Amino acid sequence: MAQPIQQIVREPRDERREAQARVEEAVLKSADGIVDGLRLLQACEEKGLIPIVRALVEQGDDVLRVVVHAISRKGVTDGLKNLIGIVQFLSVVPPEDMERVFHAVARGLERAAEGEANARMGVYDVLRALRDPDVGRSLAMLFAFLKGMGSGLAEPGESAHKDRGPEV
Repeated sequence: MAQPIQQIVREPRDERREAQARVEEAVLKSADGIVDGLRLLQACEEKGLIPIVRALVEQGDDVLRVVVHAISRKGVTDGLKNLIGIVQFLSVVPPEDMERVFHAVARGLERAAEGEANARMGVYDVLRALRDPDVGRSLAMLFAFLKGMGSGLAEPGESAHKDRGPEV
């Protein structure tokens, strides 16, 4: 019959060597990521960001409290809501249309800067300007914009022809 085990002999574990082996294995598996991380860290050091990030982490609760207090003020929250609305508006407008309008506005500002700011225009000068095809295109675009904006401002269910003014 077998003899009972009186004592268990355990081999001493070298935890330091096991940890080092795990680290070496991880380094081999993630060499590219580690090199990229070191490059990022070096760039942050060159730009002076490391002390700022360290201070933010060390003083995190205080910084967070100040940021939350600053953001929670009435004017700031309204401004953030407006900013979100602007971003939503810009995401709906096709970029080609915005580019065309911005280009046209830039040309209009150039022409306005070339002219005399205080030049007087009489009624006949305005009528002559209205015959200019460029002015006509601008007015047509302006009126189309106003018509679209007006229909967007109409109450739901309100007739588009109710209380109409002159047709443009």
